[in-house]
Amino acid sequence: MKIKSLFVALFLCLLVVSGCTSTKVQEPQNPNKLSLPEDIPNFVTVKDFEKIDWDRMATKFGTGTSSDIVGNKNKLGIIGPELKPNKVEKWLWHFWGIDKGELTIVGYNQDTSNISPVLSDGVWSSTGVSGGKINGADAS
Repeated sequence: MKIKSLFVALFLCLLVVSGCTSTKVQEPQNPNKLSLPEDIPNFVTVKDFEKIDWDRMATKFGTGTSSDIVGNKNKLGIIGPELKPNKVEKWLWHFWGIDKGELTIVGYNQDTSNISPVLSDGVWSSTGVSGGKINGADAS
């Protein structure tokens, strides 16, 4: 009989405790909220990511050489192997309309909103736009 009474008392306590809820209203969490890394260059803004046209695709185009370039013709093009996650590859970047300058590459995952540097040494920028004319581009 004592066991039944103890069981009923325990059950009633659990019922009372499980009926209690917090009155604090929680803000809905957005796991894909865009947050810029602290060390990203200051000219990169959240608005840069918000105005990405995900329907615009890079295309292959020829330059009169044996290699096709992927990119936007007469703006930017890249020759290199297929992009694979977590694998360092060497790509040749081509630029039209500029002949020198600083290059900043920012990786952005649309599904997770993760932002990260892309250059192999883990930095955001390089003074790498200084190569000569190649494949019809103004700089490489």
